[in-house]
Amino acid sequence: MITRELAHAGGIMRGQSNPKKQDPNSEAYWRERGTTRPNLVWQQLTSSNNLEAYRTRVPGGWFVVVHQGHRDFGGSFFYPDPTHRWDGNGVFG
Repeated sequence: MITRELAHAGGIMRGQSNPKKQDPNSEAYWRERGTTRPNLVWQQLTSSNNLEAYRTRVPGGWFVVVHQGHRDFGGSFFYPDPTHRWDGNGVFG
């Protein structure tokens, strides 16, 4: 439960917005944090059953997206691999 004091200090009282919240799509958001916007490089994976699969390197592993375009179906998941040894083929283990 958020106490009234915490809610007031955070600017989340009813009818108020958080004045410090910035849009993560703006360059100012990243400059303020002393870093730059992440650059996700997507690599297409070989797949079967008319699926499109892509992965991108993220801290601690891979972010994988699977999509079946003609059925408007898909999903995503995190694949833990701290050393990024997975070559994108089959099961790594």
